Amino acid sequence: MKFGVVVPSYGRFGDPAAVLELVAAAEDLGYDGAWFADHVLIPDYATSWLPPPQLEPLACCFVGMGRTTRLRFGVDVLVAAYRHPLVLASTAASADELSGGRLTLGIGVGYLEGEFAALGVPYEHRGAITDEWLEVLRHVWSTPGPVSFRGPRVSFDGVHLGARPVQTPGVPLWVGGNADQALRRAALLGDGWHPLWPTPDGYAAGRARIAALRHEAGIDRPFIFSYSCPLGRVLDREVAHWDPPPSPVAPSRPEYGYVQPLPRAPDDRPRFTGTPEQLVADVAAFAAAGVEHLTLRFWTSAVDLDVDGVVEQMARFATDVVPNCARVGRG
Repeated sequence: MKFGVVVPSYGRFGDPAAVLELVAAAEDLGYDGAWFADHVLIPDYATSWLPPPQLEPLACCFVGMGRTTRLRFGVDVLVAAYRHPLVLASTAASADELSGGRLTLGIGVGYLEGEFAALGVPYEHRGAITDEWLEVLRHVWSTPGPVSFRGPRVSFDGVHLGARPVQTPGVPLWVGGNADQALRRAALLGDGWHPLWPTPDGYAAGRARIAALRHEAGIDRPFIFSYSCPLGRVLDREVAHWDPPPSPVAPSRPEYGYVQPLPRAPDDRPRFTGTPEQLVADVAAFAAAGVEHLTLRFWTSAVDLDVDGVVEQMARFATDVVPNCARVGRG
């Protein structure tokens, strides 16, 4: 099992000093990677859920790469439709080359209607756009120039990409999403699956579905099974009673329905919140479901932690939980 950590980069954490301190802590504590959320802009109606400012995730990754030597960087997850695929291909390839191959792109369809509207991207076509963008990325990274492509939204002839990724066949594309269409997208177009906190049973079912789709299509390229965790917390002692889980988002807009119910342990404890022993059990449960990489989350806008508090949680997980996960295959 490998462990990454989401670095908060919006609201009171939308601050360069805070981001760089958390990136440095992630490397010093031995985490595999630092991950950033993606929003180009935030509609006014969503500011209670996503308080501005928000730093652009690729910029965070690139600056972080220059401040570190080992840490990988990823986006949890990049909304592909917000960026022209050739610009994204060249930008990501350049960063991969400059960093020695330390970039992973989580890719998703996005959900904020107001963000799509402001960017002039048709919300109802975001799934089809994402599929085509993934095809473009895979094609231009794996094909020596000159490269041509014909698609319903993007076409080009005889172009040479400005940079080539260090990683082969390209920057890894880990597809987010929990619906069946997302599973199909991951299986056929991705290099990994990175869904938002399903249960262990749900994850095992999704992994089996992806494996079957890849087998049917004759796809045998390497594939990583990752997992984007809910908010977690390392506690000093067990909690005797857990209240029913609160709604993780305001229910006033249908678009917020993408958020999955928070996964619960058999004792009704929220997964990834508990004592070190309980968190080791959570890691084991997801390892048994087929998870190979966990992206941990120690802060959201609903939690009143400062930078020191987030660093403390990162340190406690790294020192009190990770060493005891050796039996579940930390790599």
